[in-house]
Amino acid sequence: MHDLTLGAFPFLTSLAASESPRDRRIWLRVASDHFVASQASDPEAIERFAEAMAPRLNTADALTRLEIARKLAPCAQTPRKLLALFESFDSETGDYVLQHAVAYDHAALKQAVGRSMRHAVAVAKRERLSPSLISVLAKHNEAEVVAALAANDSARLDGSTLGLLLRRARDEAEQSGDRRLVDALLGRRPMRPENATLFLSATPDQRVEILLAAQRAQLGRPAGPIFAAERERLHELELAAVARQPDRFVAILAEALNCDLDLARRIVDDPSGEPLAAALAALGAANEIVVRVLISTDLSAGASYRRIRALARLNNALNRNAAMLVIAALRGETSARRRSQSPAEAGFSETSRARASHPVSRTATVIDSQLRARAR
Repeated sequence: MHDLTLGAFPFLTSLAASESPRDRRIWLRVASDHFVASQASDPEAIERFAEAMAPRLNTADALTRLEIARKLAPCAQTPRKLLALFESFDSETGDYVLQHAVAYDHAALKQAVGRSMRHAVAVAKRERLSPSLISVLAKHNEAEVVAALAANDSARLDGSTLGLLLRRARDEAEQSGDRRLVDALLGRRPMRPENATLFLSATPDQRVEILLAAQRAQLGRPAGPIFAAERERLHELELAAVARQPDRFVAILAEALNCDLDLARRIVDDPSGEPLAAALAALGAANEIVVRVLISTDLSAGASYRRIRALARLNNALNRNAAMLVIAALRGETSARRRSQSPAEAGFSETSRARASHPVSRTATVIDSQLRARAR
């Protein structure tokens, strides 16, 4: 049996038994280096090494423990007994081994996720996480754990897992103002077209990146045609904007986008004007119509032409197909459904086209009559 405890070196053995913390620190350093270099495979020798290390680690200071953890974590032969001991120490050392130690298997990491939020965060930061472990972490109750997973660029977030995180991020930002998951997802590169779900929570620069990602996803697809009913609806929107009738404008926009009034109002009320510009582009509005509507809503909001600047910010990132993808995501449509639809179908359902065939929708008619009665 190969001795991994440096027993063949009397001087080093004396350091391990010394009352001096400095001497024991030297032994820990040399012993851990020797263990890593030996690439041991004898289970009995590895067990004896763990038994020799444990009492010296228990009496070591936090910095020494962290130093030894950094030496042993990259070694696949490091016994689980020592990893468990490191986990029991101060948070920095325990977190380090959970994040970096290669000797963990899937079952051990899954157990660590269930032990505490701190351990789960450390696991979420690991490289080369398995899809099944990513799925477990994505469903964790603690926002800090999920945000750590989203911030881990090496973790592959795809399909239903990404959709789950995007919806959770949107809900947490809108309901409680917690932007940790939003910021983590929008901070990943490259920007994904799926991030259109977070368009209303994104910064101006991030919105441009989302639209560009949406453009790339729509390359080679023809622009959606503009139907006569859609032109009529755009005309109604322009008239409502110019007439300073915000409630009517919101109602018409909701009908045109086939979304609820709350989403339409959030699009209109965003002070930057970028969501409204994207919505108008999704409807196929010509640039001059977008300009007139944005200027009119600038005046209605009492702003100093802040919204019209959205066109300059979005610049070439704004085209109909990309904007349609963004609006579809805001409506909660899945990526799979959007891929199976043409750009025109992604923007307008048959139901919304039927409603759009009327010069003025029922909702807009009610609001219009209310405004007329108020004017009398």
